[in-house]
Amino acid sequence: MLLKMFTTFFKIGAFTFGGGYAMLPIIQREVVEKHGWVSEDEFYEVLAVSQSGPGAVAINTAIYLGYRIKKVPGSIIGALGVVLPSFLIILAFATFLNFFLSLPVGENFFSGIRPAVVGLLVSVTVKMMKKLKTKSQWALFGICALLLAAFDLHPVYIILLSALYGACFSSSVLPQRSESN
Repeated sequence: MLLKMFTTFFKIGAFTFGGGYAMLPIIQREVVEKHGWVSEDEFYEVLAVSQSGPGAVAINTAIYLGYRIKKVPGSIIGALGVVLPSFLIILAFATFLNFFLSLPVGENFFSGIRPAVVGLLVSVTVKMMKKLKTKSQWALFGICALLLAAFDLHPVYIILLSALYGACFSSSVLPQRSESN
């Protein structure tokens, strides 16, 4: 049973592209429809729990499903099965990356990618900035940017401090909602 679980989750991890949420229909087909390890209702319960915790939803789902099926050994097998294909692919890529970077074409390749990645990040930032509505939100944004850039404060601390500020002063951070009739 553990070997079948491993091969099932390995196959899911190896042949699913597009991130964790893209894996969910395939995980459902495999564990509910094909193998019958959990019912459809149980699968939706697993999804609810998996999405409420930190981490990648596909890995959380594999761990929790593995636990539901075969307790701790199942959770380990589920996690390894889903993660191992990506790990092996990235390891193979990293093995050849140094060689690729030593070639002029490799160096030029990444020289072209860097500005594109920065452009993508700026684009997302601009779109997110459009969601800032109040003066308090803009002030918090400015303070966070300053703490990150000037003082090199770790982003986790920025998020925690911002969450604390929001919890304490939520009416000054959140835009006021109009009451609908």
